[in-house]
Amino acid sequence: MSKDLQQNPVFAAIDLGSNSFHMMIAEPEGDSIRKIDSLRMPTRLGAGLDKNKRLTPETEKLALEAMAQYAERLRDVPRKNIRIVGTNTLRRARNREHFMRESARLMGKPIEIISGREEARLIYSAVSHTFPDNQRQRLVIDIGGGSTEMVVGKGFNATLMESVNMGCVSYTKLYLGESKKLTAASLKIATLEAQLELQPLMMAYKQIGWDEVIGCSGTIKATARMLSELSLTDGTITREGLSKLIKLMIKAGSVEAMNLTSVSQNRAQVVAGGIAVLRAIMKTLGIDALQASQVALREGLIFDMLGKAEHIDIQSQTITNLTTRYSIDIRQATRVQNTATKLFHHVAKRWNLEPETDLELLIWAAKLHELGMGVAHTQYHKHGAYIIENSDLLGFTLAEQTALALLVRFHRRKIDNHAFDALPDEERDRLLLLLGILRLAALLHRGRYDESLDEVNVRVKDGQITVVAPQAWLDEHPLTYAELQAEAERLTHVNIKLKSEKNG
Repeated sequence: MSKDLQQNPVFAAIDLGSNSFHMMIAEPEGDSIRKIDSLRMPTRLGAGLDKNKRLTPETEKLALEAMAQYAERLRDVPRKNIRIVGTNTLRRARNREHFMRESARLMGKPIEIISGREEARLIYSAVSHTFPDNQRQRLVIDIGGGSTEMVVGKGFNATLMESVNMGCVSYTKLYLGESKKLTAASLKIATLEAQLELQPLMMAYKQIGWDEVIGCSGTIKATARMLSELSLTDGTITREGLSKLIKLMIKAGSVEAMNLTSVSQNRAQVVAGGIAVLRAIMKTLGIDALQASQVALREGLIFDMLGKAEHIDIQSQTITNLTTRYSIDIRQATRVQNTATKLFHHVAKRWNLEPETDLELLIWAAKLHELGMGVAHTQYHKHGAYIIENSDLLGFTLAEQTALALLVRFHRRKIDNHAFDALPDEERDRLLLLLGILRLAALLHRGRYDESLDEVNVRVKDGQITVVAPQAWLDEHPLTYAELQAEAERLTHVNIKLKSEKNG
């Protein structure tokens, strides 16, 4: 282990892309970061999905071998300073759970599956920290193996983000992989298909506009290097230069046959699909030229971790945005949040709950438990869960969204245990305990009064929660008392015992 790693706080990010896995270790350096180590593994995960969208055994084996190498490299990096994210292919893979479980065992850290828009936000964060010009509006384009992210923003704030299902691996496989020889016709079809995908987005991007265009990812960096090596441009990607490059690719019959030193063999096998996507973007959005950036998703992950260390919390901003958009009753949400927090501290030690992660999830759920009332009062818990599960919540992983949606969906009425069956056992048990706390907090504030619950005490013993209240309080809250008794029956189905007692 190097002296730097021993003395300074270090962070590591692993991006499990559709073409390659990328790992980077870095440390803070002023307002930026300094790369200490990196390792790219060409796993071709996207090409390893079969027709049923299942990872083949061979692909999974190769991916786990890559994770084992990363685990060795990251042995001395604190687990809390590591993030591992899965993108397009893992979002789509129907049998991803086995790979994710084995990876977590190797790494001591779970994989976070992130949405396309969250991926776009993180990519923009990396670029905005590298090009810190707060005055110029920029369009950032990242062409990955299975998806393409396009973000417009100024300074550190992204204002328009989209993720489109087209990438170098998927387009090579779909449109350019049937024949060994690259042809003008096949490249034209791939380009037209990408243009059709982009058509619904065109007006929104053109209306918002930009002052500069920056590209990142393997496809764009490889294209810039190819243009430079062939003396077509100085490395700037222009429409004219791209057109000349495509003609040379067609003449050679494949990128591999061009024998370019600037492109690895692995990249040469899929870059043509990425170039078709890039040409479509430049045509559709009227882009004449763009610069290639060396940063990508993994740098964005590290900047995001540093931001959280400095209390720049995108998740809190997302919760606040939802609160405003759906006109949530903040006073009621705060009542439930405060009581849920007190209950959590009563049971956390005995139930082995983590104050950092579990309490945070519980607080989010308390803030959003009445989210669905912005749609309709009837069945509002179902409406709220649907919104959470089907929205792109920036800063949240898909697993966090699923957990949050389940807490909101079942914070009242009947609990359907089968809804939790898809979760790993440990996660399921943890979430059901948090659900019990949330349900009790919401129940105690059913009257929506600004009153103290200091008279109501809670005892915990052997997994049983006992609510103790004076007779006078129970007489003043007969409906709450009746609900507590009914809730005791509901919670037995989630292995929580609830008992209400009169005091005096």
